[in-house]
Amino acid sequence: LTQNNKSPGTEFVNSIQAAFAPTAYKVGPGRFSPQAGYLSQWFNYGLGGPSTAKGGGPINAVDFNVQTFYGSAKYQFPHNWTAFAEFDYNRFLSQANYEQFYTEYVPSAGVQRLFQVTDNSLLSIGLVGDYHSSWTINPPNDSQDRADGIFSVSYAWQITPRFVVQPYYQFQYTYYHRNSSVHNNQYQNSFGLSTAYYFTPNLSLRAFLGDAINNTDDPLVQKYHAYNIGADLAYTIHF
Repeated sequence: LTQNNKSPGTEFVNSIQAAFAPTAYKVGPGRFSPQAGYLSQWFNYGLGGPSTAKGGGPINAVDFNVQTFYGSAKYQFPHNWTAFAEFDYNRFLSQANYEQFYTEYVPSAGVQRLFQVTDNSLLSIGLVGDYHSSWTINPPNDSQDRADGIFSVSYAWQITPRFVVQPYYQFQYTYYHRNSSVHNNQYQNSFGLSTAYYFTPNLSLRAFLGDAINNTDDPLVQKYHAYNIGADLAYTIHF
C-alpha cells in the first residue's frame, strides 16, 4: 500500500456503465462519432486478503465509489488519423457514509494514428492532453489541480479470428501546480499485455497484466511501483 510500513492488501474494482453512442456519420472527408454516458465504479479493499493494515486499522476503511458523467466526440480522418475530445465530471464518495470528498472537471483532447502492419495486426500511437480542475474536502480545496500529457503505443495482433493479443506502453507526465511548496512533476511508465477471446461478436472475455512505475521530484510525495492483473467478461447489445 505504501513504500514504508508495507501492508499486503487486495483491491476489487467493479464497474457499471451506460452510454449512448450513435453510429458514426459522414462529415466532410471523415466520420464523426459523438457519445454520452455514465460510469459508476466501486473500489473495495481487503476482500480475499488481510483485513487490517499494519498498526491495526481496517483496510476497508478507505473503500470508495466513483461516479462519472461524460460526453465525447471523435472524428476519423482519411489515412487512419483520429482526433478526439472528451469532458468528464467525477465524484468520489466514501462507502462508509457516502460523503463526497473529491470532485473534478476534466476536459481532454488528443490524436491517434493507426498503422496497418500486416493483414491481421495494427500499430496504434496516440497523444492526449487533459486538465483536472478539482475540489477536495480538505483545504486547500484545489490542491489536486493538475495537467497530464500522455503518450501511448500499442500493438494489436489477431492470432485467430476469435483471439487477440495486445501489448502496450504508456508514458504519462503530470504537473501539480498547487499542492506543494515546490511545483510537483510526476512521471509514470506503464507497460503490459492484454488478451481477448470473442466467443461471439457480442460476448468476449479479456485478461490483462501490467506494471506501472511512478516517480516524482517532490520529496513529500511517495514513489510507487504497482503490478496489476485482472479479467472481465463483456456482453455488448447493439440497437
